[in-house]
Amino acid sequence: MEWLSFDGVPWWGVLVAFLVTFVFGWFYYSPAGLFPLWSRLGRIEQKDVENAPMAVAFGGTIAANVLGVILLAVLMVGLGIDDWGAGLAFGAVVGLVFRGGAHALHNGFAARHPGVTALDALHDTVALGLSGLVLALFM
Repeated sequence: MEWLSFDGVPWWGVLVAFLVTFVFGWFYYSPAGLFPLWSRLGRIEQKDVENAPMAVAFGGTIAANVLGVILLAVLMVGLGIDDWGAGLAFGAVVGLVFRGGAHALHNGFAARHPGVTALDALHDTVALGLSGLVLALFM
């Protein structure tokens, strides 16, 4: 498991990639972004959002995002991906296949609207694509 190493991970790049994806996600799921469509398809009302435990929601989101960006950086270092275009493509493929695939699996069994799955998978594809681009710029 030589590929599983933190040697060469650009930690400033990890921080910047995390911040870029967090801002992207904030806009993507905001009222100015795709939240109105996402909430309508998912049958989520504004009161549901207002009554949600935000500390738990944001804590889990932040932790998962940080771990995802770190793993993406580890994989990129291990594979020698240091070009911004290759980083963008690799991150997008990882986002689509692994995160988007997880949404499809879980949302399918939960009988959620396919549009919710598509919107969530699109978010993760773009977010990890941006992460890959940023990480490559720091390598």
